[in-house]
Amino acid sequence: MGIHGLTTYLREHKSSLARHVHFTSQAGIDPGSEVPKRVPVVVDGWSFIYELSAASDLPWAYGGEYPVLAALIRRVVQAWIDVGLSLHFVFDGPFPSLKFRTLIERTTKNNIQHSLLFFRTSAPARAAPRFLKETGILPLLIYSVTVKVLTEIAHHSPDSSTIPGSTRGVEHTDGADGKPIPDHALAVHFADEEGDPYAVALAGRLGAYVAGRDSDFVVLNAEGYSGYIPLDEMLWNVLDTPSPDASMSATGSVYSESAVGDVDTDEDADGFRTVRSTKSRKRTAVDRRSRHGPVPPDISEVGSGTLSLSLAVYSPATLADHLELSVSLLPLLGALVGNDFTKILDDSPGGKRDLQRLFFESRLTSVQRITRAAGAIRGILDATFHAPAVKRRGKQVGSVIELIDAAVTALLLRADGLTEGERETVVERIVKATLQYALPRYERSSEGETERGAEWESDVCILHAPETCPLYLCLSRGGLANGPPFASNADSSVSDIDLEWEPLDAGESPDHRALISALYIAAYRRGALSPRTLDPMKTITSWPRLFLEDPDKESVARSVGRPLRLWGYALLDVGVQARAEDDKEGVHEDDEDEDELVDVVEEDDEDLLAPLRGALQQLDGSENDISRSLGSPNSSAVRSAKSPPSKIVVEYVRRGTRLAPEEVSIPPLSDVLAFAVDIAVDTSLPVQLWPADARFTLLLRLLRADVTGIRALSGEHLTSVLVVRWIVQIMHTRAVESAGNKEREKERWTQAEARAFLTAFSSLPDAPEITEPVSVVERNVQLVAQVLVALDALEQLAQILLLAMEVPSPAHRFSGRRMHLYLTNPHALAAATTLEDGVWGACIEGLEHAFAEQKGTKKERRKKSGTAVPAKVPGKVPPKGGLYSLLANMDA
Repeated sequence: MGIHGLTTYLREHKSSLARHVHFTSQAGIDPGSEVPKRVPVVVDGWSFIYELSAASDLPWAYGGEYPVLAALIRRVVQAWIDVGLSLHFVFDGPFPSLKFRTLIERTTKNNIQHSLLFFRTSAPARAAPRFLKETGILPLLIYSVTVKVLTEIAHHSPDSSTIPGSTRGVEHTDGADGKPIPDHALAVHFADEEGDPYAVALAGRLGAYVAGRDSDFVVLNAEGYSGYIPLDEMLWNVLDTPSPDASMSATGSVYSESAVGDVDTDEDADGFRTVRSTKSRKRTAVDRRSRHGPVPPDISEVGSGTLSLSLAVYSPATLADHLELSVSLLPLLGALVGNDFTKILDDSPGGKRDLQRLFFESRLTSVQRITRAAGAIRGILDATFHAPAVKRRGKQVGSVIELIDAAVTALLLRADGLTEGERETVVERIVKATLQYALPRYERSSEGETERGAEWESDVCILHAPETCPLYLCLSRGGLANGPPFASNADSSVSDIDLEWEPLDAGESPDHRALISALYIAAYRRGALSPRTLDPMKTITSWPRLFLEDPDKESVARSVGRPLRLWGYALLDVGVQARAEDDKEGVHEDDEDEDELVDVVEEDDEDLLAPLRGALQQLDGSENDISRSLGSPNSSAVRSAKSPPSKIVVEYVRRGTRLAPEEVSIPPLSDVLAFAVDIAVDTSLPVQLWPADARFTLLLRLLRADVTGIRALSGEHLTSVLVVRWIVQIMHTRAVESAGNKEREKERWTQAEARAFLTAFSSLPDAPEITEPVSVVERNVQLVAQVLVALDALEQLAQILLLAMEVPSPAHRFSGRRMHLYLTNPHALAAATTLEDGVWGACIEGLEHAFAEQKGTKKERRKKSGTAVPAKVPGKVPPKGGLYSLLANMDA
């Protein structure tokens, strides 16, 4: 991520580019003040997720160990707060269309290719720790769990409603080990679009640092921005408890004198030191007391002590001075060297030309490329502004566009190798990539900071006025031009809006779209609406999350998740009008490569549209089968080339061994309302404005789960039962409509498998620790992939219906390893804690016929069916040796 090679450049020049900041548990605290003076740090949410995933070393192949991850997040946040930091987590918003190519390549490399390698490797080889580390895949629900844990820590703040776009924390006991989280120590923000510019702009408002693992943070700049902190360069130390008047040694070292003195030198009374071999040397006290990265060392392992944190800080001004450039030219440097927006030149023939190959020879290292690009920019500026007038030659630079054009010309290895049109395309691409780093100038008022920590731009967004907020404009579609009806009070904000909405009187005629937009903005700011839900409204695209699954089978995101997403598209089309097809941005069909190798997958004879879509789309599964199982024959029909529907969404799902777009038509609203024919509600109102009970009933009917047992459940048990019921019905319907297809029959779930999934949630609080090795069976991998995709899709559908509180995600209690154990070891499942009353009954109510028969031994199946086992004839020994022995006996 970030600018290609810039992270390496920073490390190689760390001595001249970085400055260090040190904290201990007393740092930043004024003993005479009641409120601690904390140092604000904006944390890039996805960088935090990646670093914790790598540092935790949890087994990913099982699907995720989310309870352990949740505990680790609380521990890390508590440690950061203990050393005096005020944390502001920022997560990305909807994907920008300019980044689609990068997303496709990244998903293909990190998800699809790793899954392919996993399934093409033998079981013993893929169980090796090195293999698992090199082919790791982020657990599918890791984002949802991280956001849930952080917002749970922060949501108790009494002033959170006055700070739009965030969730604030106060002193309560959601920290690690029950420790209180102080006021203003934690906030969670959700960006309108790309998270990096949002984080730096917010840091400028707060006078904060930005912690992450993206080199873009040393190029982006804003007034008041303190600098970039790489998460992997954090250095933790456990010091002996310092005196109250000193938090650091006199030398300014991160090690206190007592900590250095604790090092085990193995000296005897005469001063001689024991020499140990390097290979057999044990960890010293300093090794145990120090650790790199965001996760602090465990104090319990070293007895006692005080945490100390050392941070390396890189600032854009220091980097610019080192390169002898202006700070404002760093974005252009990043675009020329290469970033997430310029790696591929989309408009080139085939859309696959690497832009950086036009500028740099392959033998150049990443550091040399940065040096060459910076030198080219300096040369152009020196020739324009510093050279004598008599020596100035060629066209002079008078604007930024002319500077970019001159820089492209200077860097091109073969200027005659491009046509004029291709050259203009290159310049246009560089301009667009450079503009991604542009941040609006913030004019601080004379009053300065307010009691909320900084001056907020508006009641709907921290950084933007309503008329310039990308999220606000995306959701309003012009309906909120005069502001939301809730924001008439200057002291209120969209975060004040309760997610519950009272039904309107018959005489009222408000702007329904404005009401729904305000509700969605409030939900998004609180973390109750996923950014992936906003993608269809922003760019008419959908990017279902992928995890480990069998590459020879139909993508689970397509078979299990798509029907749920289609209902969501229909509801969003009602509440917030989807843009017309002509307004789509960045949606391009991949060029078909006749030489591309794809995995062989099943053909479905019932899929009549398969010949039109090509052989690569003849996957194992008919979309029409699933749609019929939901009662809507057109709900998932793929667009025909001859009769395009009026409204479509482009889903990027796995097709064979690549990520490819598939255009699916949005089902009409009438298909949704058909499930609400007997619900006592005014169907002329948008579904989002119905009472909560009516919306909940509609959700159950869409899932075909409106039964007595389900309504008796609540909370996380409800969601887990809904998920397993949905999957069981989908797999049963596919098997029935395939008319005896053996592969479809094998997909059906057994009752033991459903119980294993539910027990992986319910038994966690009092379940013993798993000590035995758990094998990874391919069928179990597919079952786990189905439940993860279903959990993610159901969570988003509930959020669209504004039912996040009624149907909460139980992901933070799910253990993939425990589910694999129960699937492979029936005795462990039988010994596990039994399900709570009503959970299993609600799971199988009305679905007894949908489960597959439990597989057993041949003897057990014959006994169950009443077939007699053939008895052995005494005195007659069956021939041995195969066919030749049989022929020999015949001759005899």
